[in-house]
Amino acid sequence: MVWFSYHGGHSGEFCAHATSTLEEVVDSAMERGFTHYGLSEHCPRYRAQDLYPGEEKLGIAGLAAAFEAYVARALDLRDACAGEIELFVGFETETLPPEGWLQAMMALRDAYPFDYIVGSVHDICGRWVDFSPADTAALTADLGGPEALQIAYFDAVTNMVESLRPDIVAHLDLVRKYEPAGFSFSPRALRAIETTLEAIGSSGGVLDVNCAAFRNGYGPVYPLPQILERARAMGIRVTFGDDSHGAQTVGVGLDQSLAAIAAAGYETVAYLTRADGWREAALDTLRPRRG
Repeated sequence: MVWFSYHGGHSGEFCAHATSTLEEVVDSAMERGFTHYGLSEHCPRYRAQDLYPGEEKLGIAGLAAAFEAYVARALDLRDACAGEIELFVGFETETLPPEGWLQAMMALRDAYPFDYIVGSVHDICGRWVDFSPADTAALTADLGGPEALQIAYFDAVTNMVESLRPDIVAHLDLVRKYEPAGFSFSPRALRAIETTLEAIGSSGGVLDVNCAAFRNGYGPVYPLPQILERARAMGIRVTFGDDSHGAQTVGVGLDQSLAAIAAAGYETVAYLTRADGWREAALDTLRPRRG
């Protein structure tokens, strides 16, 4: 039996919008039966205008120092817990700053002995798409409507995947976070999504089936069934992401991720191992370890 997540493990020790220490997060993962668990803290910011709300008190230099401290602590925990859980150390990327993000992310990846990276897009041209309904509505209006926002977002994800080639692609349809219940993408948006999925397939990336949307009351898990079914038809691998931001949310909602994967027609889920890289686990073997 295996149980895992590779997108999450954020902690209040190193992330302004999370809670708990990193050790408490890891302890929670072990208590909740994870056999494999990935820590993927957010990358630092490089310009003051790109600071996420709540990060102002640290500033650019403070965030860089906090990220360096995260890597050191995560690597120590990875070694200390080796006999109890297989920990992986990575980070979650941004397409920030808009000019030079790729060079910044590649330099960060090369600077530390990361096990993997999670490719994320949370902005369009430096404006957040998922911070608040008001901010997203303003961005939507400036871009010419919801469909234009969605297409711009998926174009940005495609560019990120093709340029950076991350191991895992995070919350693929995050852009629909504030849409009403029953939302589905238009045919034009779906064509942009198809291009994104083709990029993921070509790069060998693994799709994060992320339970944060369900856990936080923003509809089904990411991505929606209409996307996940297409990904399965295209042969794109999937894995679990709890997107936890503290010990209390470790693993919470992953049963919904598993149900969505099964409903889309997948027979296996990919998981990362130290010895063999990515492996596939049959759905009936996916459950937390007990005792």
